[in-house]
Amino acid sequence: MTQNKKPGLLARAALAILRRSAGFQAAKYGRLNMGWSRRASSLSANELIFRDLPTLVANSREQSINNPYAKRFYSLLKTKAIGPRGFNHQNRAKVAGDKPDLVTNDLIEASWKSWSKKGICDVSGRYSLTRFLHLWVETLARDGEVLVREYAGFQNRFGYALQILEADRLDRKLNADLSNGNIIRMGVEIDEFERPVAYHLLTNHPGDRSLILNGQTYDRIPADEIIHTFDPWRPHQVRGFPWMHASMVDLHHLGEYRQAEMVAAEYSAKNVGFFEQDAEYIDAPATSSDDQGEIAEEVEAGSWSLLPYGIRAKEGFSNHPHSNFGEFIGNSLRGAASGTNISYPRLTNDATGLSWSSLRDTELDDRDFYKLVQGIVVEDLLERIRTSWLKMSMLTGAVKIPFAEFDRVNQPHFQPRGWSWVSPKDESTAHKTSLANRTMTRASIIRERGEDPEDVFEEMEWEEKMLDAKGLLTTETKGNGKEDTKTKTENVASSTSGSSGSDSKK
Repeated sequence: MTQNKKPGLLARAALAILRRSAGFQAAKYGRLNMGWSRRASSLSANELIFRDLPTLVANSREQSINNPYAKRFYSLLKTKAIGPRGFNHQNRAKVAGDKPDLVTNDLIEASWKSWSKKGICDVSGRYSLTRFLHLWVETLARDGEVLVREYAGFQNRFGYALQILEADRLDRKLNADLSNGNIIRMGVEIDEFERPVAYHLLTNHPGDRSLILNGQTYDRIPADEIIHTFDPWRPHQVRGFPWMHASMVDLHHLGEYRQAEMVAAEYSAKNVGFFEQDAEYIDAPATSSDDQGEIAEEVEAGSWSLLPYGIRAKEGFSNHPHSNFGEFIGNSLRGAASGTNISYPRLTNDATGLSWSSLRDTELDDRDFYKLVQGIVVEDLLERIRTSWLKMSMLTGAVKIPFAEFDRVNQPHFQPRGWSWVSPKDESTAHKTSLANRTMTRASIIRERGEDPEDVFEEMEWEEKMLDAKGLLTTETKGNGKEDTKTKTENVASSTSGSSGSDSKK
């Protein structure tokens, strides 16, 4: 019977080295990644948010008013994701035979448009629905979360209105285990499945003077009255944090450096030069023959001045701003832009050195991010408030439809704003080909632009009728026997271009 020989000293040392080198390099602890290890944490998402949320939100709000690139980020969210007209609302109720219920749909859409006006949809009377969405999406991105309270039975003819609230009203320090099995984490009461049950809101904003003087009191609001929106990062998370968290440090230091460089350059530009005194002259006794010149602090173009004896003028010199100032700023902003999910050219308004294809690719990437934000707006806010609004509007009689029909007629659809292709000519050609191949419809093309196909077709019908009534439509017969309707202006333009071509030949 043979026995395995025990490995020698060198073999054991080699095995030990192999064991130490195996595994994930990113998990190694050593001199080179010591700082990384200090920043890493094994805490839960809620514990990390509990610890850092106040500072994160305060710094994010400061940058939103003082940092131009942060301001640009929030402006892009409002203009690109929401747009100047908000979301186009459609109702898609159907009747027997799967046909659109046009009468019902028109009634609901017209009523929603009336409710969305300024002074009706918001309890304060300050916002239209579009302006409400602008504030909502900026608050969501800047603070990382936003609250909307629904008021059923509000004093307007629809019996429904909204109130936007900052998440500061959720007290981060309110944490408790309740006797009914629920737990409160940072002001949010959740059940055993982590489903929100209620929100414990401070009766006043924690930064208000009245709260500081009178103490803290809470209102327990059921979860079916509160819409709490944040972009989840990890499971079990109950609160959100600012979207620019990964870029804030870079933007802060970049802003400080940029300001210091600008101040240094301004000082250097204003300081034309210096006056130096001769030490030997200062120690020498004064005589009546000394020249009595004057030091001129302000000069005009083409002037000459006589300096006192012993005083020499020295031209000021400064290397501010440094020659690599712009390149350094640009490189730093590329990393900051990556943390916002917005491309560098769009965030900084700097397309220097980019080709047309590169600009097109970055524009398409940005649009995908805006579409993601649009999805959050629809899923987390609009679909819920539309359902609540219709329910109350039918109960109050503002929308005169029997409530028994609610499930059938409650078919909302929100079309966000769209964008034209970065090359309109190529887009038009592609659409013609797709229509000819029957791979797209006119309605889908119109929806890509963020418009309602029914509205466009109705406007086309109205336009044709108006042109026909004014005698601006003519009918021409093609060679294949089909009739082609054109406006007189199109015929005049065609004949004009043909005449100019024949004249040029002559």
